[in-house]
Amino acid sequence: MAQSGRKTIKIKAPVMITNDRVAVWMDEGEWASDFFSFLQKNKFKLTSFKYLQGKLKLSFQTAKDCTMFVLKYASRKK
Repeated sequence: MAQSGRKTIKIKAPVMITNDRVAVWMDEGEWASDFFSFLQKNKFKLTSFKYLQGKLKLSFQTAKDCTMFVLKYASRKK
């Protein structure tokens, strides 16, 4: 869960980084399209995102946006 005041968060994602630093989705694109449509539907604006091994690091404009994302994303997964 995001701590108060943080603008970045790491979430689990089915992505793998190869030796030549290329991000590869491991689920035939279903997770990625669902995730990015969730962001668009809820009007979250990312300042940046970075692929990590098995995770995505998301940066938001404000800490409030980050907290709201965490709350909505957690309720979506259940």
